[in-house]
Amino acid sequence: MLKNVSYNLLETITIVSKSLYRYDTYILDAANSKSSKELWTTFKAQREKELSMLLKELKNQIDSGMLALE
Repeated sequence: MLKNVSYNLLETITIVSKSLYRYDTYILDAANSKSSKELWTTFKAQREKELSMLLKELKNQIDSGMLALE
């Protein structure tokens, strides 16, 4: 079993990754609405930053030996 700190990190990476996948579809669907397309593009950029931060923390946990089974 993963420790909570590791589980929470991996679970959030999954959630953010799934939302990024959906945002591409939302952006395509909003092709005729500039404001909607901008909205989804902004959300996607924010999520990409979040994912980058999460992946950096995952790497830190791996490198420091914190990502371990209980």
